[in-house]
Amino acid sequence: GQISNLLPFFLQLGLLEPPPPPTERTGHFTTWYKWKMLDYVYPSDEDRIAAIASEDFIPENNLPLGLEVYQDRIFVTMPKWKPGVPATLAVIPKTRRELSPKLVPYPNWDYHRTGSCEGITSVFRVQVDTCGRLWVLDSGQVDITIQPRQICPVQIFLFDLKTDKLLLRYPLPDDFIKQDCLYSNIAIGIRDNDCLDVHAYLTDVWRYGLVVFSLKRRTSWRITDHLFYPEPLAAAYNAHGLEFEWVDGIFGMALSPYNKKAKDRVLYFHPMSSFREFFVKTSIICNETGWSDVKDAFKVMGQSRGKFGHVSASGMDRNGVMFFNMVTRDSIGCWDSRKPYKRDNIGIIARSTKTLVFPNDLKIDLEEKQSVWVLSNRLPFFLYRELNKSDYNFRILTAYAEDAIKDTVCDPHYRNHDTFRSFPDGEDCY
Repeated sequence: GQISNLLPFFLQLGLLEPPPPPTERTGHFTTWYKWKMLDYVYPSDEDRIAAIASEDFIPENNLPLGLEVYQDRIFVTMPKWKPGVPATLAVIPKTRRELSPKLVPYPNWDYHRTGSCEGITSVFRVQVDTCGRLWVLDSGQVDITIQPRQICPVQIFLFDLKTDKLLLRYPLPDDFIKQDCLYSNIAIGIRDNDCLDVHAYLTDVWRYGLVVFSLKRRTSWRITDHLFYPEPLAAAYNAHGLEFEWVDGIFGMALSPYNKKAKDRVLYFHPMSSFREFFVKTSIICNETGWSDVKDAFKVMGQSRGKFGHVSASGMDRNGVMFFNMVTRDSIGCWDSRKPYKRDNIGIIARSTKTLVFPNDLKIDLEEKQSVWVLSNRLPFFLYRELNKSDYNFRILTAYAEDAIKDTVCDPHYRNHDTFRSFPDGEDCY
């Protein structure tokens, strides 16, 4: 009795950790965090009340889209689809103490003053590299669902995660910022732990371009190819009866593991509105002037994923297993890159009409034993209908990579993969 009376006192002193929240399971995946609506840690309660009064903060207009995980922190992005998003990049602890933590603006509130292009405007996705740096792709756009306004250049911000200090701010050249463009994804290519000779790959999902940025030379170039375009048959989406059309081009990217013998990496990519995967060798696209001279540099991967084979984000672990979010199937898929890319070799490792409604971002962390992290956010309902404020709308889920693929066609030790079917036949027309 005495101990239980003292519990609140011990918790206040920080002498006891509160128990982690009850866990929700989806296959091997555990729901790490979930939110009905997002909230932020303001300097004071008065600041928060003032922000709501001035409509700088409209809670229902905030939707988490991108995530990244590094050591003891999880980074989350909130693009400015609608007005009232006070911070577009925030951080939460990886150690769970509550089910729906408030977001702490990253690196601080000063970077999130609207209209200052020295700060961060509107971020879709971020990426951590093996040198302990956070790469932030700032689209520079606000009010994206109402009347998109490019109020700042598209910029790359690079932060040192040891100190949270800014190492670089690089605005893209004006001629890369086409009318109606939207830069929404970033992947980082590092070879042999060389922290200077690094390339960032940025996708323009609405104007169908790929920008390559060289950190060493502090310069960038824009690449185009017909494989960056959406497929007409894949522009129709159906998410839980909500039908809509997106003509989104090149979007998802995953890099093959670095191989000292080959010295080259493969960039796998796909348009959002597509049922297929494509690839290119990074040595080709990292050549600023020579990439356009290489005939058929961009290639098609094997077979189509079939109807409603839309994939948003993807990533590859150190063993060469690709993980990807299948947004219209409420599923997380996988593929072992040692096997041909065909439907028999694509596994489904998690599926749920509750926890995985529109799984949007996916990352594989850099820990020794790698985990897959997924953010699901019901995006179409946020854009075209309304989210139910009394329901859990946003989730971050995680599983160890090797556990997630165990006994599936993606497991490198799984031999009898011809009997594994996750897709119906007769979908070759897609």
